[in-house]
Amino acid sequence: MKKLNIIILSLVFLISLSCKAQITINIEDNDGSETPNVYYKDTNNLLDPFVGTWVFDNGTQYLKIVFEKKTMVDAGDYHEDLLIGEFQYKENGVELVNTLSKLTNPSLPYVYHHSIHGNYINTYKYSPFNDYTTDVFRIELIMGEPNGYSSNLDVRIATVNGQPAIQIFKAGGIRTVHVNDPPPAPIIPDGFYFLMKQ
Repeated sequence: MKKLNIIILSLVFLISLSCKAQITINIEDNDGSETPNVYYKDTNNLLDPFVGTWVFDNGTQYLKIVFEKKTMVDAGDYHEDLLIGEFQYKENGVELVNTLSKLTNPSLPYVYHHSIHGNYINTYKYSPFNDYTTDVFRIELIMGEPNGYSSNLDVRIATVNGQPAIQIFKAGGIRTVHVNDPPPAPIIPDGFYFLMKQ
């Protein structure tokens, strides 16, 4: 009888585990539905080429972005792989913003509190990069500046003079606090930037 009870308990345990099992969906197939008990996984490692330190420096403006990949991030009802990032921006040698220390801050309560985050793989035919390339693959991220200015950040892999680079298109004015309040002015001007791999 003890043996039978152990078998029954084991079966109940296994069944309860299988009921809570998570379904894995490739992030390329994410339709934005944020389905409970799903893991949106970077199955094909499409986020990996973006990881690293990238710098734009034209003598007047200096922009440094550091991207890291996080896997199986708890997003509440589901999990996902995503890129997070922080940045530094200077004009004429004067630092206007620097959030890079947030990458090593162990007390940051939530991964979505990073200044840059996201994982939306965009392969639509229209791209802000159409003037630069016929390759429509890019990732779309959200970028928040310390003054409350938020923007969309389209990022694609590029090559500049034979060197690895990324090209970003920053377009903002997303209202995140009060719908009727005008968005603050950007610290980093919106537009296109090529950043070289460091």
